[in-house]
Amino acid sequence: MRALIEQDILLAEDVRLVKRLYRVPRSPSFPDGLKFAFQYLVLKEGIWREVCRVDNYEHAGGTGTHVHKHGSVTFRQMTFEEAEDYIIALGERLR
Repeated sequence: MRALIEQDILLAEDVRLVKRLYRVPRSPSFPDGLKFAFQYLVLKEGIWREVCRVDNYEHAGGTGTHVHKHGSVTFRQMTFEEAEDYIIALGERLR
């Protein structure tokens, strides 16, 4: 696995976006050879807390892009580029 992007972006004083993109061997789980994750975090009481996450890591119950929020997981097809816009909009709505 080779890191292509590893960024921790401060969107506001109390909001961060952690962005990761890796080149991995092509497989049924990663047909395009890319593994990614986006985390939307907010600072509350001095602790960075995850509000939501989008990734395409293997997950119990399936593979493919999925959204983590409020303890639930929903599979949703989207590209790396689409996932960034989606997580920012979702994080803003949930915070």
